[in-house]
Amino acid sequence: MQHSSLISFLNGEKPPDELWREIEAEVNECVAAASKPGCVGHVIITDGPNTIINRRHVDVLVGQLADGILPIQAAAYIADALIMSDDFNFADDGISEVLFFLSDESAPLSREEVQSLRSRLWTGA
Repeated sequence: MQHSSLISFLNGEKPPDELWREIEAEVNECVAAASKPGCVGHVIITDGPNTIINRRHVDVLVGQLADGILPIQAAAYIADALIMSDDFNFADDGISEVLFFLSDESAPLSREEVQSLRSRLWTGA
């Protein structure tokens, strides 16, 4: 995934379907690798300028997931890219909590959970 593409998406400049076309193969390869015993998937994100991720950025991601516009399988991949890259910093702890929830692949993520997560993003509950 290109740092610039992700930022354009989070800023509302790149449509979710365009981002998905760019990362679909990467996401599928990561999921396939992680499903093999003893293997892990790898998230790919290019370097870019240091970027502060705020609640509006995360709301774009969570909103597109909750509305079914961006496939739910993209959630963990994008969240992991934001968490693991040294080029992203979070404006507050609530953002990292949402991203860590999205990145948890221990159980399937439902659209209802994502919608609830979106509500918590703004209420802090």
